[in-house]
Amino acid sequence: MARLKTLKPRVQALNNSRAQPMPVVADRRITGRKLQDRRLKVWAKDPCCAACGKLTEFPHGFELDHKVPLFKGGEDIEDNCQVLCSGPEGCHAKKTAEDLRGW
Repeated sequence: MARLKTLKPRVQALNNSRAQPMPVVADRRITGRKLQDRRLKVWAKDPCCAACGKLTEFPHGFELDHKVPLFKGGEDIEDNCQVLCSGPEGCHAKKTAEDLRGW
């Protein structure tokens, strides 16, 4: 029993220290073939990173990014998508960190 008494305060402290949950985003994102078709269409319109202008390669050199993030009310449509360079130091990682910081 002594073990349970020490565990309970830890669990309560953990529950109290949680960050706010993220709001529910789009009901359903596109996946599979439809997503790959969208990636190709957006990249074919402009294969350069929308932030830094770096030429990206298809299919692994970029991330398909929502201009207005879904969790901020953006729509999961082609007009709300852009190409951003990928990688840990890429523009997509920087924009995502910025969007989450402002949330």
